[in-house]
Amino acid sequence: MKDFVIPLVVAVIGLAATGLGAVVGARATKFGAEKSAEAVRRQVQDQGAVEHGHWLRQQRFNTYESFLEAWDECLRLTQASAEADAPGSTGLEDLRLAADRMAERARRIAILGPPEVTHAAESLAESMQQDVKVALRFIEVTQAAIAEVDGCPIPTEAASEATEEFQHRNQQLVELVTAHRRQGRDVRELDGHPLLPAAMESMEQYRQASQAAREALSSNFERISAAASEAFSMANVLIRNKEARELSRERFTSAAREALSKASTPDL
Repeated sequence: MKDFVIPLVVAVIGLAATGLGAVVGARATKFGAEKSAEAVRRQVQDQGAVEHGHWLRQQRFNTYESFLEAWDECLRLTQASAEADAPGSTGLEDLRLAADRMAERARRIAILGPPEVTHAAESLAESMQQDVKVALRFIEVTQAAIAEVDGCPIPTEAASEATEEFQHRNQQLVELVTAHRRQGRDVRELDGHPLLPAAMESMEQYRQASQAAREALSSNFERISAAASEAFSMANVLIRNKEARELSRERFTSAAREALSKASTPDL
C-alpha cells in the first residue's frame, strides 16, 4: 500500500506543479504583453504630443509673424500720413483696414495662446483701432468747424468800406469845424449843415458793420476754440496710445520668443 501511495503522491505533486507552472507562465506572458502594449501606447502618445507641439509652435510662429506684419503696415501708414501733413480719406481707410487685420490676427493668437502673448496682441490691436476712431473723429470735428466758420463769414469788406466812409466824413467834419473857428464864428451855426447828417449816417453804418464783424469773429473764435480743445484732447489720447503700444510691443515680442523657445512637450 505504501509503495502505491508514494508514487501517487509524487504524481499528483508533479501534475499540480505542471498546472501551476502553466498558470504562472500564462500570467507572465499576459503581464509582458500588457507592459509591451503600455510601452507602445506611451510611445505613440509621446510621439503624438511631440508632433502636436511642433505643429503648435509652427502655427504660433506663422500667426505671430502675420500679426507683426499687420502692425508694421499700420506703422508705415501712420508715418506716411504724418509726412504728408494732410492725410486723405484713402490713407485713413488703408489704416483702418490694416488695424482690422491686426484685430483679426489677434483673435487667432487668442486661440493659439499662450495668454501672455494674447493679452499683448489684443492691447496693440485695440490701441491701433482706437487711433483710427480718434482720427475719424478729428476729421469730423474739423469739417464741422470749417462748415460753421464758412457759414458765418466775417463781413470784412463791408466793415472796411464803412470804416473808410466814416473816417472820410469825420475828416470833413473836423476841417469844417476848424475853418469855422478860424473865421471866429460860433460852431453852433453849423447846425443844419448837410455834412452833419452824412457824418452821422456814416457813423451809424460804421457802428453796425463793426458790430456785425465782431459778432461773426467772436462766434468763429468760439467754434474754433472748441474744435481746438477737442483736438488737443484727441492728441493726448494718441500720445498715450503710442506710449502704451511701445510697452505692449515689447511685452508681445518677449512673450512670443518665450512661447516659441519652449520644447515640444504635451503641455504646449
